[in-house]
Amino acid sequence: MLRNRTILVAAAVASATLLLGACSGDSPQATASRSVDTVLGAVTVPDEIDSVVVLEGRRDLDIVLSLGLPLVGFPYEGPDSTMQLEAPLAAATTAAMADGAEELFLADEINLEAIAEVAPSIIVSRVNDVEPIIDELTAIAPVIAVNSNDDDTWQNDLMTVAEATATTERADEIIAEYDARLAEIASTYAEQIATTKVLVVSYESTGTLVQSARLPAIVLEKLGAQFSQSFAAAFDAESQDGEYGAEQTLAAHGDAEAILALADTSGEWEAAQADALWQQLPAVQSGTVVRSDKMVNEGAQITAMHLLDLIEQLYQKV
Repeated sequence: MLRNRTILVAAAVASATLLLGACSGDSPQATASRSVDTVLGAVTVPDEIDSVVVLEGRRDLDIVLSLGLPLVGFPYEGPDSTMQLEAPLAAATTAAMADGAEELFLADEINLEAIAEVAPSIIVSRVNDVEPIIDELTAIAPVIAVNSNDDDTWQNDLMTVAEATATTERADEIIAEYDARLAEIASTYAEQIATTKVLVVSYESTGTLVQSARLPAIVLEKLGAQFSQSFAAAFDAESQDGEYGAEQTLAAHGDAEAILALADTSGEWEAAQADALWQQLPAVQSGTVVRSDKMVNEGAQITAMHLLDLIEQLYQKV
């Protein structure tokens, strides 16, 4: 489910306008540039990319980090965040911060003034986040919009950003690394993959199960995974989510033999262990469950590789 955005302009409009003017008007001569096709049309970007800002913090951040681009700014999770497991991008983000990248604004609260202050060469973000403020953003820097995982594959978005930043060779390497790891797991666990019905589901503390046909399911599909009946039906219908109350749990998911369970907090995971209906699921009874959280729902190569590790752990339990 896509997150709602609150657009935060931290200073008065006049102050922000002065900042934007300073960023765009100081250069004494035009720089070399090229045109790149994006989901929002053709965008002209400078040949030299020396700084990048991302706005959403999942697929866009994953792509920028995996390509080794000069990240200077990105959103951060606030103190009220429920995320308790280490995010797939944690190590790469820490390394980027050691190289000078800054946490510019709270996730879901895009701060135009903070972006203007770091004067990025380009801005990369999910199309849903840039469209409402595209004029304000393009006044700061060219915008490379990428899709959400339900709209397109991360490989296509990776190549779009790579073409904009002259890093297509690295992008080819990244895709090849993922394909090789995918093929390795497909070969090593061929029997388990062919005979085990798998479910990806978020467990909420209310006892509601939310099955999600996002990046984990896409990676599993590429492996040739067999989905449980309810999940397969939702996936075939391209339904992003299906919610099941406690009374529907066994009927909907009783055929799942292995579960990738997404639980954001220790409280939600503890609630699952105390839920009698959850405990009656065959996969739970056999211990064929691996836990993660919603941060794996959307991303690119780094997140997909992390998911392959989780999926390998799951098939090792079968």
